[in-house]
Amino acid sequence: MAFTEPEAKVLGALSNLDPPHTLTVRQLCRATLLPETSVHRALLRLSRTGLAMGTLQGPAQWRCTDRGRLAISRPVYRDCAGLRP
Repeated sequence: MAFTEPEAKVLGALSNLDPPHTLTVRQLCRATLLPETSVHRALLRLSRTGLAMGTLQGPAQWRCTDRGRLAISRPVYRDCAGLRP
C-alpha cells in the first residue's frame, strides 16, 4: 500500500510511540505539523486499512497497530515519516 505524505507522517508519529501510548488528533497535528483536516483524513484511511486504531472514549486517542508498524518501517517511508534509523 502506498501512503500519501500525510498518512506516512501520521503513521510515523504513531509508530514512534511505545505501546500502549496514544496520541490525540491535536497532538498528531503538533507532531506532524499538518492541519487537522489532513490528520483526520489520514487517520480515516489508516484505520480502515487496519494500520491505526482509535480508542472509544473521548477525546479519541490513536495508536499504531503491529501491521502499521511493519508497513511504515519500509525504507521508502523512513525520511517522510521521520522514523529513527
